[in-house]
Amino acid sequence: MATSILKFKDWTFEVDKELTEKTYKNTPNGGADTCVCNDCKNYVAYREKVFPKEILAFFNEVGIDFRKEVEITTWQVRSNGLYHIGGWFHFKGILLTGKNYRVPSSPTGYTYDLTSIADNFSIGFAPGNDLTFFEENNGLVQVEFDTNIPWVINKSLKTE
Repeated sequence: MATSILKFKDWTFEVDKELTEKTYKNTPNGGADTCVCNDCKNYVAYREKVFPKEILAFFNEVGIDFRKEVEITTWQVRSNGLYHIGGWFHFKGILLTGKNYRVPSSPTGYTYDLTSIADNFSIGFAPGNDLTFFEENNGLVQVEFDTNIPWVINKSLKTE
C-alpha cells in the first residue's frame, strides 16, 4: 500500500490514492445511476454541477470519481424550491486530524456535523464503510456531503 499524507482545510489524511482510483475504475456505476427513483434521476442529471471546484480537486487528490457516489438521499424540498440532498463516497485511508462529522447522539446513534465549504455545500469525514465499493472495508474514510439542487428533469416527476 503506497500512502501519502494529504492536508485539506482543517483535516489531515493518510491516503492510498492508487487503491482508491483502482476501486472506482472497477466500479461500473454510482449508486444513483443504478436507482430508478426520480430523486436519483434528478441528481444524476445535475451531478456535474453539484461539487465546488475545490471539492473536485480534493476528490482527484484522493482518487474518488465524483460520478460514482455510493448513495444519495433526499430529505426534503426547501422553501426556495431546492431539493435538500446528501450522499457519500469512500477512499482508502485514515483520518489523522480534524473534526469527525459523526457526533454521538445516543449510546447507539449519531448525528451529522458537516462543515460548510460553499454557500450551498457542506462536507464531512469519518472512519466508515457504509455500502462501500471497496473489497476490504477496513481503513476507509467516509466522505459525506450535503447540498440543495434544483429539479432539472421532467417537472411531472417531482417528489414533494
